[in-house]
Amino acid sequence: MAMWKRVLLCAGVLIIDLGVVFLPLTALFLIYIFIWNPPWFRDFLNRLDRGPQDQTGE
Repeated sequence: MAMWKRVLLCAGVLIIDLGVVFLPLTALFLIYIFIWNPPWFRDFLNRLDRGPQDQTGE
């Protein structure tokens, strides 16, 4: 196998590995929050907005 083919193969493996291993999970989570706006996240934000005086959940 020629050296340039080996280098190309190694670069391809590296690019695939970087795409799989360094998948931006935080960014994907934020995209999920922004698109679907789940009720549990809205409840979390509302509890933060109420402040420490009323943390009983009622």
